[in-house]
Amino acid sequence: MENLTPPTKLVQIEPLRKASSIHTASTENQLNPKPVTDIQLPPIPSDGWVYAMKTYALSRKLLGFLYTTHSYGATRRWLMATFLPDKILYRWKPYQRGGCNRCGSCCKIVFKCPFYYEDGKTTACMVYTTKHAVPPCVTFPVDPQDLREVQREVAPAPCPFYFEGAPEHPTTWGAIKAELRAEWRKRKSKLKEAFDF
Repeated sequence: MENLTPPTKLVQIEPLRKASSIHTASTENQLNPKPVTDIQLPPIPSDGWVYAMKTYALSRKLLGFLYTTHSYGATRRWLMATFLPDKILYRWKPYQRGGCNRCGSCCKIVFKCPFYYEDGKTTACMVYTTKHAVPPCVTFPVDPQDLREVQREVAPAPCPFYFEGAPEHPTTWGAIKAELRAEWRKRKSKLKEAFDF
């Protein structure tokens, strides 16, 4: 069994230490992305081009608030991927099954993502394995609510991801409260040790 080292941004979650084989190859690729080798991606012109395309995507998502509920789900995913600590963000990953079949349906929900590339045989994201990777795309699906929202939009084409089981605190708010309580208990015990209560 290989000893895969996760990217430095990730926090090791207890079930992963016990059995790393619970993940599909696609889920392992989410935790440790590998470059796409079965498709020749066009080169990224420049960092400026990437930021211009991200600005375009943001403006299209904002317009999407007027006519689709997917923009709300995408904003939720972006907020979670950007601001939540990894221990809370990745708490559902040990229970995630299935894998991306690279159909590209999620890349074309509100509009066709400017980083989505297809050559007639297969599809890929031009920035997924680069420093410009978009956090909501890399962390998808964050939790069952996130998956349900995307599956509703891409129906009838099913997304192959699914979840088996649940973490101790399945809701995001419940996980945040549990982390805050644990941190408070830890600090309280340090204070008791320091002052010999």
